[in-house]
Amino acid sequence: MPYRVFDHVTVRCPKLGSEVSFGYCRVVSSGLPCERALGCFAGRLPVEEYFRRVLREETYERCFCSPPADRYGGLLAAVDRARRGGG
Repeated sequence: MPYRVFDHVTVRCPKLGSEVSFGYCRVVSSGLPCERALGCFAGRLPVEEYFRRVLREETYERCFCSPPADRYGGLLAAVDRARRGGG
């Protein structure tokens, strides 16, 4: 299966509120897939099989099997990053 075979497939992103391509979702998080990609693209393409083939097992687990960060924690982390970045 070629690495970019599904990059053209699009769905409405619940995080961004607009259409995004699988090509974007598979690398959006510092080169790693969005944690919601399995759910968003299920039924449109064999997304779980794809990621199990292209990611190492520990990377797959980290991306899709870790508990999601809570919104408050994410907000605090973003504020901390902004402060350290000078803005």
